[in-house]
Order: sequence, then structure tokens, then C-alpha cells
Amino acid sequence: MAVKKTLKTEARSISAPRYALDELETHAKELFEVRAEVLAGAMYGTDGELFTVTEVKERIQQFMKAKVV
Repeated sequence: MAVKKTLKTEARSISAPRYALDELETHAKELFEVRAEVLAGAMYGTDGELFTVTEVKERIQQFMKAKVV
């Protein structure tokens, strides 16, 4: 079962449209329900220029759950 999920996830991310980070920041409130500053913090230090909405949502969730030291 885990193999099927992995394959479906990979297939979904390949066919999903990719957007530039500045375009996603412009629409951060509508897409992710966060401010552009939160998106910038979540994506800080990432490699690449184009991202899917799903990838960014996952990174925002990780960013929001991270413990502050």
C-alpha cells in the first residue's frame, strides 16, 4: 500500500502546475491563509524557483509547527 501512495503522490506533483515564489507570495492570503511574511519564512533557504501549491502548503505547515528556541 505504501508504494501505491508514493507513486500517486509523485504523479500528482509532476502534473501539478508550478509557480514562481513571488507569484505565490502575492496570493499568499487567498491560497494559504497566511501573510506573505509567513510564506517567506517558510520558504527561506529552499532550492528551486518554481513550486507547486501543495509543496508550499506542506512547508508552511512544517514552519508553523517548528519550535522557537
